[in-house]
Amino acid sequence: MKKITRLSITAAILMAGTSQAALALEATDFADRLVETSKLMGLAFTYGSATAEGDTVTLSDFTISIPGEDDVDVPGDVIFTGVVETAEGGFSVERAAIEDVEYTDEDEGITLNFVDIAAEGLELPAVVSIDTMLEIGFNLYDRVSAGPLTVSDADGTELFAIDLMEMTVEDADADGGLTSAYQVTGIRADLSSIDEPEAQEIFEAFGLDQFNASMSGSGTWWPQTGEGTVEDVSFVVDELGSISMDFAVEGYTETLYTELMKLNLKMAEMAEADMEMDDDQMMAMSEAMLEPLADIKLVNGAVRYDDNSLFMKVLDFIGAEQGVDGETFKAGLQFMVPMALAEVENTAFKTMVTSAVNTFIADPQNFTISVEPEEPIAFSEFEGMEAEVEADPFVLVDLLNVQITANQ
Repeated sequence: MKKITRLSITAAILMAGTSQAALALEATDFADRLVETSKLMGLAFTYGSATAEGDTVTLSDFTISIPGEDDVDVPGDVIFTGVVETAEGGFSVERAAIEDVEYTDEDEGITLNFVDIAAEGLELPAVVSIDTMLEIGFNLYDRVSAGPLTVSDADGTELFAIDLMEMTVEDADADGGLTSAYQVTGIRADLSSIDEPEAQEIFEAFGLDQFNASMSGSGTWWPQTGEGTVEDVSFVVDELGSISMDFAVEGYTETLYTELMKLNLKMAEMAEADMEMDDDQMMAMSEAMLEPLADIKLVNGAVRYDDNSLFMKVLDFIGAEQGVDGETFKAGLQFMVPMALAEVENTAFKTMVTSAVNTFIADPQNFTISVEPEEPIAFSEFEGMEAEVEADPFVLVDLLNVQITANQ
């Protein structure tokens, strides 16, 4: 049927006259540019037909190919609106969207709905090459978003949902920095639908029948200097607590970016050629992609936990199993910390950890583990240190200048 449809579309275009033929040609030019551009991002696309009406381009039979995996057919058409050819010969697109997804698993009795899947502010270069892609940087799109996503049972009861998934890219700063951010909001799950008795026991002890969470983060890359930062990557569970991370690196240069795009292109070409890859080949390809990253240098980093009742709920739960309340268990825990560190020979580290842990136990607000090396350290420097670290774990503590603090 797809072949017949494609032949029918071709025949219709040929019979529609010169004006329609020009529109079809422009649509094909746009579609081919999209396919070529996507290869440098590691994605292989194919399409069956491209049609244009005004500034709207519609691609049908849109398929995503991944090496070693079955092709993924995008449901319905991919519709690009506000398509304009730029003065340089590229294309700008106001919005691209696909049809809403609805899938029902009759055996499991669940239905998945995924709606409003779209990208905004797309830019395609006039000439597709690694050099032109480097000039565009992150500015292939302004925003990609999707949601709500809902999973429900046969009775229509919501089991799991996400309100919004979103990625955004900002225009380059005056200093050349390119910033991108993401957020996933309205994550929720009906915990009462989980049948495991042990899980329900924990949920009841914690007073939970609904899980609510969110995720977010942002990062900035300065191509000219090779510096990069990742800020406030966080996962928040409402009324329980959150964990966040941030770090800074250097050495993520334009040259490194180019090498990664070459690997992306190779992956896309393999997918396009429908090449089969066994586990060893996939591992080799993964290692090839990680190898250029080994010389990136860590400048600093931190992982932080902020408590919002979770710590005391854990102590109440563990204490109840031992026949005491949470406060009593907490008092005993403070005495256990120095005992647990008794064999640690590094006095300064032992003092720092004891102080931070007991401060948090006494008043659970936040707990942070950070690294602040005197000089940026390349990740490749950690290779071959296994034996040295096994003999003396504090080699890493000193090398990274590990700092542990609480309630700051």
